[in-house]
Amino acid sequence: MSEFLRITVTLSTPMVEPNNLLHLDGLLAALRVRQAEAATDEPVDPLEVQHDIPLERYTSPSMEWVFKASAFRLHRETETRMWMQSGRMDLVRVAEDRQSGLLKLRAAKPNLAGGYFKSSAYHNPILWAGLEAYCVGDKQAIESLLKDCDQVGGRRGVGSGKVQSIEVCTISEEECNWMYRALPVDTDLAVQGEYATSMKGLRPPYWDRTQHLPVLTPLDF
Repeated sequence: MSEFLRITVTLSTPMVEPNNLLHLDGLLAALRVRQAEAATDEPVDPLEVQHDIPLERYTSPSMEWVFKASAFRLHRETETRMWMQSGRMDLVRVAEDRQSGLLKLRAAKPNLAGGYFKSSAYHNPILWAGLEAYCVGDKQAIESLLKDCDQVGGRRGVGSGKVQSIEVCTISEEECNWMYRALPVDTDLAVQGEYATSMKGLRPPYWDRTQHLPVLTPLDF
């Protein structure tokens, strides 16, 4: 049974500020793929299961469809700050691994100017924030997927965006602004706020640029 829902995410570490819309259905699709992989020892094709998520769908007059799930809004608790991470290969460990045969490296001398041995530095905008999204779907099934969500956003491998808690609440239809997302350009929905045309995806996987097309996106992102 579908309900109008609000999802509130509380973080225990700062997150990397997203440079694009962070869609709730994209997160649920990734969690659904993880769930499918955990349920079998056989290889799982993400493309076959990623749209098997407990959300209603909206179809436009041109028959383009999207899940009724908004992008996350960030409720900023701090100003954005630049965070630097550096990377450097341990040359002594590399030499030992080469000597033992664990690492197959032909060159006797590492090239420090490029390749694997070049030192690197990354700068990412981070901030403390809460996240909020809206959707129309099966509350119990959505909670079941979200219980396995431990991080959101980029640079998760270094501890960014750790989830402290996720709350799924039933709300009224008037409160449920699931339309805050990428929408078909011919949508007949009564959207709130201003939208503009851009090249993006309408459904997961949003990173797949071969699936991008003209869509409407909120300007206040």
